[in-house]
Amino acid sequence: MSELKTTPQSDDQASAAGNEPKSFEEAAEEKELGFIEEFVLFLRENKAWWLVPILLSLALICLAAYFSTSVLAPFVYPFF
Repeated sequence: MSELKTTPQSDDQASAAGNEPKSFEEAAEEKELGFIEEFVLFLRENKAWWLVPILLSLALICLAAYFSTSVLAPFVYPFF
């Protein structure tokens, strides 16, 4: 039968492997991000700032549609 040979790890590799679970545990203990915070982080990381005007326009149209069915309808109609 053949023997399984392993290469010895250096101190740097062993310490890096030992630190990984600690950093994972620290990440698990961090405060969870909210929806808005996570979305802003997504926009920043992916450089998707072009989505902001589209989403703001969509939000304004939704607000106008909502207010047109409420008491504020007479104030919304002049915009259309």
